[in-house]
Amino acid sequence: MGFENGHLLRVVLRATAGSEEQVNTFHYDLIDDVAEPANDPQALADRFRDDVRPHWIASMSSAWTFDPVHIVDEFDPIIPFATRSSWDSGAPAAGTKTLGSDLLPRNMVPVASLRTAHIGRRFRGRLWMMGSYTEGEQVDGAWTSGSLTSLQTVLDFVPFQPDIAGGISTSVANWCVYSRTMRAEAGHPYANKITSATVTPLLHSLRSRARYS
Repeated sequence: MGFENGHLLRVVLRATAGSEEQVNTFHYDLIDDVAEPANDPQALADRFRDDVRPHWIASMSSAWTFDPVHIVDEFDPIIPFATRSSWDSGAPAAGTKTLGSDLLPRNMVPVASLRTAHIGRRFRGRLWMMGSYTEGEQVDGAWTSGSLTSLQTVLDFVPFQPDIAGGISTSVANWCVYSRTMRAEAGHPYANKITSATVTPLLHSLRSRARYS
């Protein structure tokens, strides 16, 4: 699991508009079989570049510019000074969504519920889906059926278990919910394979965090 068998990766999709930014992160538990070809983090970065990021780009207006896909070995609170590597893929790209009038505030975003086989807050997650949205995409505080379908389609392009090992291999990579609290407490399991990812119907407000220089 995770740090014990090699890699727990953090995949970052980041878009900026001036001093503002929107960021989505995804965690992958790379379970490498010592007798088989190992998972390749660069292949995961390329997979997100080709199959995931384009759909997020299409969800945001041209005011936003996407960074290349960035992957880094997750920080291990138990071994804080362990060597960490990173991988990048793609080039900066502007959003392509054409917006109508009556834009929703930028902090109003869809939320996806991430479920695992375990029960409890530490074993489930949520994903604030970056994007540019308008009043016409919601009714009475809920996404319209058409918007919800489109949002779920974007989410469905995130691979649950991407094939990123070279050749035929029993090594696997699992999209997971990572609990930093469990890891810091040396609890198990701290990286749980996601079994479902579903966009919730209601609008949510992403709280703004103050920045300090």
